[in-house]
Formats: sequence, C-alpha cells, structure tokens
Amino acid sequence: MKNKILLGFLLLLLSGCCFEDDVEVACYSIADEELSFIPYTLNQDLKFKHSNGFEFSAYVDNIETEWDQYYDFCEWFCCGQEYFSYEVMRVYINSTYPSLNMRIRLNESYYGDYHPMNVHFDINHRHFLSIPYDSTGTFVLDYTDAILHDSVVLNSNTYRCVVEKPFDFHMFTDDSTVVVPQSILYSNYGLLQIKMSNNETYTIQE
Repeated sequence: MKNKILLGFLLLLLSGCCFEDDVEVACYSIADEELSFIPYTLNQDLKFKHSNGFEFSAYVDNIETEWDQYYDFCEWFCCGQEYFSYEVMRVYINSTYPSLNMRIRLNESYYGDYHPMNVHFDINHRHFLSIPYDSTGTFVLDYTDAILHDSVVLNSNTYRCVVEKPFDFHMFTDDSTVVVPQSILYSNYGLLQIKMSNNETYTIQE
C-alpha cells in the first residue's frame, strides 16, 4: 500500500514537471519613433516656473530599460508556452521643492499587435494618465479626452503638436478640497506644463 502511495506521488510530481522550454515567437524593441516621446538625457536639468513666479529645477535622475515577456493567459499548468519579448523604458524626473517625483514610461503594458500603445505618466505614484499612440509614433486621440493643439506658446516659446491630457485617475485623493494635478501639456519636446486643480501651473522655461 505504501509503495502504491509513493508511486502515485511520483507520478503526480512528474506530471507537474515541464521538459519543454518556452518558445519566443517575437521580440519588440522600442522604435526611434517611440523614443521621440521621451527626449531626455541622464542628469538633464529641466527649468520650470510656477504661475506665481517661483522658479525651480527638476532633474532626470534615472533612465532605465529592461526586457519583459508576455504570455497568453493559462489557467492551469502550461508547458512549453509561446511568448514574445518587449523592451520597457522608464524615465524618472524629480524636484525637491515642490516635491515632484515624475515617471514617463513606454511599453509598460505591451500586448503585441494590439494598438495603440501608450505613453504613461505619473506624479508621486498617485496621479496617472496615459496618452495613446500608434506604430508610426503618432498620438491617437480619437477616443480619448485629450486635445491636440497645433501650437502652444509658453514663456515666449512656441511648441508644435502639443497634447493636452487630463489625468485619468488619482489615488487616495477623494477630498475635493485637496489641490491635485489636473492635466499636462506634452509633446515630442517632453513635458511642457502641469496644470493643478486650482488653475496654478508649472511650466517649462526652455
């Protein structure tokens, strides 16, 4: 009886072992068109000006890239699955006062041939928005609450093809009296302006 139990346990154990390697069927690196959405270099000093006149710097503290994999959903034990690899890029921009910890991310949620993709942006890990784009590196705004401006003048500088995008959601900010980021202006130049819920702004100076 003990031998039968042991044999059954071994068969169960072996049935859970996979002797087939997963198979990579595609590999997606970040294209130059996508890289144009985050035109930053490490340690870059970005000058911003508050609508009340206060000037401050935000620094590109870190730029990181890594490779991730996407697998189709598998409810039970799967062996020798097909998957594709995709490159992920994150840029971290921080300022001391005001305390703004910003991230810009590409391909963080990648689903292969399902387009559009998104430029993801967040502040202090609490305020989030995404701007969709297609495989040609063009913002896709048909089905979003974003607005595309042909040109915007900020601090006497003119910027072309600027997207105005409200934040999609805020975490732990149910109190309507708390001032939170309301929207941003963004282009291939990068982050141009943050508008707050009290209509104050942080605007790029360069």
